[in-house]
Amino acid sequence: MRTIDVAVADDLAEVVELLNSVADWLTSRGINQWASRFSAEQMAPIIERGEVYLVRENGSAIATVTVSANGNSEFWTAEELAEPARYVAKLATAREHAGQGLGELLLRWTIDLGARQGARWIRLDAWRTNYRLHDFYRGAGWSHLRTVELEHRRSGALFQHPAVSDPQARNALPKASH
Repeated sequence: MRTIDVAVADDLAEVVELLNSVADWLTSRGINQWASRFSAEQMAPIIERGEVYLVRENGSAIATVTVSANGNSEFWTAEELAEPARYVAKLATAREHAGQGLGELLLRWTIDLGARQGARWIRLDAWRTNYRLHDFYRGAGWSHLRTVELEHRRSGALFQHPAVSDPQARNALPKASH
C-alpha cells in the first residue's frame, strides 16, 4: 500500500538519495536539470519547515515532492505572490516506479492539498529547456503562464493549476498511520 506523509529529520537520507538518483538518471539522458546534486545541508531546513512529503510503498521511499506557501519573487509577480497559492518543487519518483502514473497522481495530490489548505493556485517553475516535462505538465491539466529567462537561473517555465478538491487522489495516497 502506498502512503504519504510529511518527511521528518529521520527521512533526510532517503529524500536526498531519491532526489539524487533521479538527478543521475536525468544527467544520463542528457538533461542537466538537476546536474548539481542535492545535499543533506540543502534539504534539512526544507524538511524542518514541513514542506517535504514522502511517498512510501511497503516501507520503501518511492517518491517525494516539496510544497511551500512561499513563491520565488524572481519568477512570480507581486500580484501572484499575494494570491493564496502553494508552490511545488523537487517532485521525484524512483525510477523503478516510473511509468506507473505516480508523478501525475502526486501532482493531483498537491492540487488537493492546496485546496484543503485554502490555496487558490498550485504553481511550479520547470526547467526552461525540458520540453518533455512541459508537455507532461500540460497533459496533466496545468497551464503554462510564461517563461522567465534569467541568466543565473535555468528554470523559469511557469505553470499553474487551480487548487481543487480531488478525493480520489487523496484516497490513493492516504496519510501514513503512525
